[in-house]
Amino acid sequence: ALKIAVVDIYHSRLKERQRRKKKFQSVSLFPPAVLERRYPKEVQDLYETMRRFARILGPVEHDKFIESHALEFELRREIKRLQEYRAAGITNFCSARTYDHLKKSRDEERLKRTMLSEVLQYIQDSSACQQWLSRQADIDSGVSPAVPVPSSSGRRSAPPLNLTGLPGTEKLNEKEKEV
Repeated sequence: ALKIAVVDIYHSRLKERQRRKKKFQSVSLFPPAVLERRYPKEVQDLYETMRRFARILGPVEHDKFIESHALEFELRREIKRLQEYRAAGITNFCSARTYDHLKKSRDEERLKRTMLSEVLQYIQDSSACQQWLSRQADIDSGVSPAVPVPSSSGRRSAPPLNLTGLPGTEKLNEKEKEV
């Protein structure tokens, strides 16, 4: 009788192990390949983090949970995009398309610029070349450059403003007037 009881306990433990294994394997309705195509990386990370709690919720509820967070992520991204349009003064979607097109072309143009084009800009003037080299060294070392790079566009600085006769100028000192 004792041997039969031990075998029954062993058999019940095996059944429980199989039940847990089966439940753990059915945690997700989506295989990993579908998950990678379906969600952005942030949601995939959340999915991997929350996977251990899927046993508590069950597979359907867990996938609903992940879907709701994926929707929240998409909504936040869309809100951020609309806020960017609003900050740029865009009020309709036709202008938004133009803005996106111009932004994409500006980004592509920025990527096309290389160090060589910057060097060619300063190569005729040796002092400007030295300033550029020191600025690049500062950038490479992680320090923000202290010396401003002179403009090669040939623009003159604006003349000082004439503040005489304007209300409140008597309260300003000379340095504030200069600024």
